[in-house]
Amino acid sequence: MSTSTLSDALLDPATRPRVVDALLVLADAEVSTKKGISGAMLKTAFGGARKASESNVRKGVDRLLPGMARALDPHFDAKGEVPFGTYLSDPARSGQVADELLAVADSAAARVEGNPLGRVYASFRGKAKEHVVAALPRLGTTLETFVH
Repeated sequence: MSTSTLSDALLDPATRPRVVDALLVLADAEVSTKKGISGAMLKTAFGGARKASESNVRKGVDRLLPGMARALDPHFDAKGEVPFGTYLSDPARSGQVADELLAVADSAAARVEGNPLGRVYASFRGKAKEHVVAALPRLGTTLETFVH
């Protein structure tokens, strides 16, 4: 299969469930690396959300995927021969990429106000950018595996 954009590859109906699975694994791995009080709070919140409703977490990732993919398309197109994780994590662009991804999440969170996941997101939004920047190398590497 040849695809024209990152989002074409990630959103292909044959691939999308595997992309969601990979993003859930990525989220688990990223959350497990967090330290200190905020790390403990994040682990508790994420673990609680998964325990309360694994299917809702999965559905949430699936709902975010199209917006994330579209936000990442121009970066994937611009990376050239550089591995996508390396490209995204370049300090010259990682803050901008994180802001673009968080804009997708902010839009989704606004639609689920009052929902437990929306409250969890709101409580961690202030520190979210640093967490997203830290996750960019793994995110890029993970997503690139789905592009043929």
